[in-house]
Amino acid sequence: MNILSLASINLEQLQHSMKSWGLPAFRAKQILDWRNKGILDLSAMKNIPNSVKDALLEHIQVQPLKLVSKQKSTDGTRKYLFALQRDNQSLKHIETVFIPEESRGTVCISSQAGCVLDCPFCHTGTQKFEGNLTAAEIMAQVLAVKYDLLQDPMKHDLHHKVTHIVYMGMGEPLANEVEVFQSLELLMANDYLNLSRRRITLSTSGLVPQIERLGQDSPVNLAISLHTAINEKRNTLVPINIKHDLSRLRQCLNTYPLAKSRHITMEYVMLAGVNDRQEDLDALVQFINPERERINLIRFNSYPGSDYQGSATSVINNFAKSLISKGIRATVRRSRGDDIMAACGQLKTAKQGL
Repeated sequence: MNILSLASINLEQLQHSMKSWGLPAFRAKQILDWRNKGILDLSAMKNIPNSVKDALLEHIQVQPLKLVSKQKSTDGTRKYLFALQRDNQSLKHIETVFIPEESRGTVCISSQAGCVLDCPFCHTGTQKFEGNLTAAEIMAQVLAVKYDLLQDPMKHDLHHKVTHIVYMGMGEPLANEVEVFQSLELLMANDYLNLSRRRITLSTSGLVPQIERLGQDSPVNLAISLHTAINEKRNTLVPINIKHDLSRLRQCLNTYPLAKSRHITMEYVMLAGVNDRQEDLDALVQFINPERERINLIRFNSYPGSDYQGSATSVINNFAKSLISKGIRATVRRSRGDDIMAACGQLKTAKQGL
């Protein structure tokens, strides 16, 4: 869908377009100043003449997303359901999550409607894949959250601004390489959100060639959905392992460029009787490079119809202690937003049913 969109256009492109429409180019910066605050609603752009607004509506896509619903968790997490504003296509829906803490605010964005990888313990994987998102649709999620925070600030000393981005929502980001790479450029662009790459994390199930290209083009923080270091088990839990097995992944991770004092994060959902045994611990210790990687142990977040159960808290804590005793950095991730199905592995649009 190669159309100009207000969510992804840069200053030079908009200035050129303004001239071609017979309008003063200086208006472009005014428009993008509003856009960069999260405002795509033309009626809220007070210093923009109606003639310019009319031209924007005629020539470019102004609103890539339509907010369908917003849910608030008791811990402050917010989950948004968006409809994609695409012409001549059946309406598709995606979910986005905002995770506030005292010192930071993180947007968890989706890169696909549904997911192509079908990991059996992930709720998103049970949703039919409906297509890749454009860079504009990816960016529009961040802008929509920024706008919502302007209208409805966080309470109870939670951070009310967007400071970090994680590609951990619906979909496999590196299966949508072109649009995701473009969105990364926009997030870091000086005339857009101007985020440091140290504040952006991309999570992937392990698409090796794409990880290598990410390291060359936009080496942001990397997270790997590992979940087991035993090939046979990973073939089931993370089916892309059949194509890009652990040996290929290991070679790739050894050369991924890291910012100073940064580590690759290994994400490991703890599944009772599946990947929480001594053999799993031993394999993980053998696989991990402690100098370059750390392990994030994740409590399994249940969803209707799942065949899996989460490991007991005592098992998770002992697993973490054993890793730490081997010199490996290990933490247990605190679930956020699980009461509104916004936690890790729980995203699936309501329009798909539960």
